[in-house]
Amino acid sequence: MAQATRANILEVVENQERGWFATSTFLLCCLVMLADGFDNQAINYAAPAIIQEWGITRALMTPVFNISIVGWMTGSIVFSMLADRIGRRPSTVLAALVFGTFTLLIPIATDLYELAALRFCAAFGVGGAMPMAIALISDYAKSKNRGLRITLMYLGYTIGSSGGGILAAEIIPQYGWRSVFYIGGIGALVVAAILSVSLPESVRYLVLRKPNDPRILGYARKLRPSANYGPETNFVIEETIKTGVPVKHLFTEGRSAMTWFLWFALGFSFITHFFLSQWMTTLLTEPLGFANAARSQALFQLGAAFAFIFGYLIDKKGVPVMTTVMILGALPVAAVGVVTDMSVALTMAMSLASGILVLGGNIGLNAVSSMIYPTFIRSTATGAAFAVARIGAIIGPMIAGFLIYIETPLDMIFLLGALPMLAAGAACFVLDKSITPEASREMASRSALARH
Repeated sequence: MAQATRANILEVVENQERGWFATSTFLLCCLVMLADGFDNQAINYAAPAIIQEWGITRALMTPVFNISIVGWMTGSIVFSMLADRIGRRPSTVLAALVFGTFTLLIPIATDLYELAALRFCAAFGVGGAMPMAIALISDYAKSKNRGLRITLMYLGYTIGSSGGGILAAEIIPQYGWRSVFYIGGIGALVVAAILSVSLPESVRYLVLRKPNDPRILGYARKLRPSANYGPETNFVIEETIKTGVPVKHLFTEGRSAMTWFLWFALGFSFITHFFLSQWMTTLLTEPLGFANAARSQALFQLGAAFAFIFGYLIDKKGVPVMTTVMILGALPVAAVGVVTDMSVALTMAMSLASGILVLGGNIGLNAVSSMIYPTFIRSTATGAAFAVARIGAIIGPMIAGFLIYIETPLDMIFLLGALPMLAAGAACFVLDKSITPEASREMASRSALARH
């Protein structure tokens, strides 16, 4: 049988066959997300115990939370731009090493300054690893189910973040808050070791940046074993590399409005996301007790496990799904503060519903951010969206800290925390109207967004 001398790598990806290569790549990215989720939420679960041991007020933890978010922002930008230069694989491994090492060092902190410095360094790595995993999965996913696969990958993050809450509720009372970081740091370093051996590079990135790399043929053969690609096959991609700082290309060729409203949607939704993620355990400890407060936050994080539903709907219906999800998400968030005096079970139910809509909506928007940009800036686009969203993540905990400081009633705190979801819904509505023809083609013909 004659061998093809020219093959479009996008068609190879679109027509890939089921096999261990695609499955293992997906599972490795899930592993990155699991370690990320655990390490990212560890400080939130440990905060009440740290406050008690060090004899500080709850509001004094706000700078530690905020410096974590700054680390996230910085890591997202630095590692994403690095990945578009040197590759997704080495950037992901390096990010995992950074957040594992510094998470393991957090227990040596003796005051808030040391805790903040170590947490910044750990968050720098966490912020870098997650967008890399998303970009890699996007590069290997078929267009018809790209949103579904990206959101399914967040199950790893959910297991890490919600599982961390369940674990924290059991081990912190017995072994102290430092135990959470020992487990998270060691686990992340193990993940980094596994990635260094097993994680593949993006085949789309290689064809675009390193067309003579011998790994391309190996990956293509694993994606489509029946195609029998030979050494003489020339793999091509119908994209070009643009010169200059990658971030500027997010605002050229008609992408400006699309980029801005994606950022607005993520930023507003992250106000509520981090409002709850960083303060829910602390806010609910007084009315519910620490164990039930930690379990409520774990259920909030568990809500992200349902994000695959939104990924599926994005593939079928497009961004309007996110508009609806964001608006509906305000309702259970506001309800949490009302039902704490009624029932622990009802509080947990509202926490879970909040997680499904708030975290699920965030994850759906993150999937969109990796689906509407070309390969040469995909990592940068995903990382920039993560970074800008962290502005909202800084504002959210600051608002919560201020409301706690002025002794705002609990029901009003949660009501105010819900309002940004309405603004995020409005931004999603405009984002849908701003999708460019190029973005629609990137989503591919079977996507609901390919409508221009």
